[in-house]
Amino acid sequence: MVRGRSVEQVLESFATPSAGPGGRAGARAGAALHAALGAAFVARAAASVGGRAGETADRLREAALALAAGEADAAPAKAARAAVRVIEVAERALTLAETVRPVGDRAAAADVAAAAEALRAAVGTARVEVEVHLVAVTEPADREELLLAIDPVDDVVLRAAKLTAVVREQIHR
Repeated sequence: MVRGRSVEQVLESFATPSAGPGGRAGARAGAALHAALGAAFVARAAASVGGRAGETADRLREAALALAAGEADAAPAKAARAAVRVIEVAERALTLAETVRPVGDRAAAADVAAAAEALRAAVGTARVEVEVHLVAVTEPADREELLLAIDPVDDVVLRAAKLTAVVREQIHR
């Protein structure tokens, strides 16, 4: 369980081999926490832009936290699908970050870059979690579904890196 615990407690649970976060659900929970952090940075950056972007980012943060708090599933296909959901949430948060990237506000720009880096970690980690579970998925349709779900991850990672590069260029002007 991640909710209601201090950061120190969560990190300790990741460092300790167990059945909780840091055990079977560790990579997915870690990826989901990266996604939640990224969405939180998007929400903060969105505050300088106005509109509904902040609300959307808050919903994505909540969705990521729910995925982080979810129990480990013994069925490999179900566990892999939970990691795919993390990828989907992170990708949506990245799209939002791309739309709220501010012009001229360095503090908000730094938040966008921080979001991009956290979201890049989220999708990369979640993809590895899917691949770990794929080894035990024997149903061809399930394997195909999961492989298709992780196929766009390289593009998402590249988008995140480009967003960080754009922000860095903006800051150095």
